[in-house]
Amino acid sequence: MDPDTIDTYQKDVPGTVYFVDVYKNKVDEPETPVQQDIVLLPRPLDTPRDPLNWPKYKKIWSLVLATLFACVMSYGENNLGAAWTTISEEADVSLTNMNGGSALNYLLLGFVNILWIPTAMKWGRKIVFIASMTINMGTALWNAYFQGTVQWYLNCMIGGFGTSAYQAIIQLTIFDMFFAHQRGTSLAFYVWGQQLGSILGLITGGYIAEGPGWRWSCKIAAILSGAVVFLFIFTFDDSLFPRHVLGDARINPSLPTTQPENIEQNVPLREVNKKEQPETMTRQVTTGEGVMDLLPRNYWQVLVPIHRFEQDKTSWFQYFRRPFYLFLFPNIIVASVIFAFACTAGIVSFNTISEIMTEDPYNWGTGSTGLMFLAALVGSFIGMGTGSLGDRIVIRLARRNNGYKEPEMRLWTLVFSFIYGAVGYMMYGWGANAGDSWVLIAIGLGSMISQQISAASIATTYAMECFEGISGELVVVLAICSSCINFALSYSVQPFIDATNYGYTFTFFGCLVMASMGLAVPTAIWGKSWRGRCAERYRKFIAEAVIV
Repeated sequence: MDPDTIDTYQKDVPGTVYFVDVYKNKVDEPETPVQQDIVLLPRPLDTPRDPLNWPKYKKIWSLVLATLFACVMSYGENNLGAAWTTISEEADVSLTNMNGGSALNYLLLGFVNILWIPTAMKWGRKIVFIASMTINMGTALWNAYFQGTVQWYLNCMIGGFGTSAYQAIIQLTIFDMFFAHQRGTSLAFYVWGQQLGSILGLITGGYIAEGPGWRWSCKIAAILSGAVVFLFIFTFDDSLFPRHVLGDARINPSLPTTQPENIEQNVPLREVNKKEQPETMTRQVTTGEGVMDLLPRNYWQVLVPIHRFEQDKTSWFQYFRRPFYLFLFPNIIVASVIFAFACTAGIVSFNTISEIMTEDPYNWGTGSTGLMFLAALVGSFIGMGTGSLGDRIVIRLARRNNGYKEPEMRLWTLVFSFIYGAVGYMMYGWGANAGDSWVLIAIGLGSMISQQISAASIATTYAMECFEGISGELVVVLAICSSCINFALSYSVQPFIDATNYGYTFTFFGCLVMASMGLAVPTAIWGKSWRGRCAERYRKFIAEAVIV
């Protein structure tokens, strides 16, 4: 390739990409009039089997299905929350053991993905969706009849095994189907759907507990799980497509060798000399053997639960062990910590809302307690909008950076998440401690959920943009870190409250959440250099599976 040609991917630094066609080379046909200068990344292969080439309606339906999967999983995880104290009394399980089983469930939510994700990488996303939801259906039905501490712990263990998939498989599916400039919005929608399930579970669970009884909440969760399994079997086309093996088609804008200097200096476009602007465009396409022969699946092929590509010679065991090496990648660790503490809001509110609202001075019933999560529903929309805003911020900053995008640009959106978290944890904790108006607690709860959804989607997108080719292994690291941290936090909530009060407890948790997002500051400064130092290890990861 001509030395004056800079590839769409700057291979010396993973994650740095030519993202906005500021020189109007028309690298891609415009998707919409508003985004006509956006370079479509990753480059889709010339085959209808590539999910990036799927029709828009098919992508949207697959996203809706994946989000529904998360919603139902989360519903089943949270529909007992408003009746937590009632269940403790009727099922003869102490509150400490109730929280202990819940904490064990959180721990397994991450670690079991070291089994689910290798399976998804080798045999397809569809079988993981179906198998995990089937397990969830069984444990939900068991929940409707359990009695005693032993059954509670066993149910939480098996339920954690089944439910864990929604912590990782959905992110992987979204990255299969959507381009870089769409992923922040898509991930925010998924996290919103997950939180919606929690909210609906807590709201409806309270009223069901007051009516036919809390055990019916579990039966409803089992019915919903069965419906989702049915939809995945008959309407979901597997998005597995190992493009790192099959090849990567790219259009490479011809850029001058002086361009990187302009990028570092952030020279405004209007000051760039016209003679430095490229006048030609080269196209470089590399396609794996047999890719051109990949035709769209017919309906009977779509129904098959297992899909695999013979070209991918990476073994299941290789996919199993690779995530552990990623703990040496600082960008991924930072994103994992932010993601983990983002999930704290849902956990601590789930474990405390019933205790706060059903006792003095509020003395609400379980149904009214569940309605508190209408505030969380409002907060979830704000959080989804903030996560989507990250895509627009990245595009704007890339235009100012002569078309080049750095993953760290997305971290600026965490400023909003920081504000949501600071307001939410303080209002919720100290409002409950002082017995203030329920409105104050509701606003605090909504703000906490806004922080959760926005920060979780931003952290996930950032990590996957840093190292595009190992997204499957990467989501396992995110899930494991989240499970470890929130396992500890879930176990510590009740003892912390008993030893101090709601105010100090939520101040402490809030400070941890704020500190996690504070890691974005050094990452914004040194994140690119960290990625550069990891480039060699990253290339070895990619080369392990690529057929030469």
